[in-house]
Amino acid sequence: MNKAELVAAVAQRTDSSPADARRHVDAVIESIVEGVSAGERVSLIGFGTFDSTARAARTARNPRTGATVDVPAAVVPRFRVGAGFKAKVAGADGARPAGKAAAESPTGTTKKKAAAPAEEPATPAKDGSKDGKKKSSKKDKSSKKDSKKKSKKGKKSKKK
Repeated sequence: MNKAELVAAVAQRTDSSPADARRHVDAVIESIVEGVSAGERVSLIGFGTFDSTARAARTARNPRTGATVDVPAAVVPRFRVGAGFKAKVAGADGARPAGKAAAESPTGTTKKKAAAPAEEPATPAKDGSKDGKKKSSKKDKSSKKDSKKKSKKGKKSKKK
């Protein structure tokens, strides 16, 4: 959801015009930003807490060049999620809600499924290979190349 979608949702829930909803959303955001920039903690029970924290000076490394860079100390904004918000996202029983969001992690990236259980060790094949796969010979490789060339030639002639 972006800001325009948030404004539309607020307008629908409050039965107000989109212009009024936009002014209200902007006022809330501006109030939070002003409070945090003034050093205040803005706490919305059940939603979360906006505040600022001091970050110490450090030495970083430019990943492209490898050169070291001195990063000065700074005051940065921080948001900590409230218990009600966490519970709603996790679902009533603590499990993730079904649907698209169920396959995503909190950062928005999809999680990979766990690897399948290990299989039993393969018995040596009759051809003497350890993994049971047939070793390819030069003859096999050349026949594969020939079949690829033939399929490419066939595709070219069909296009013309």
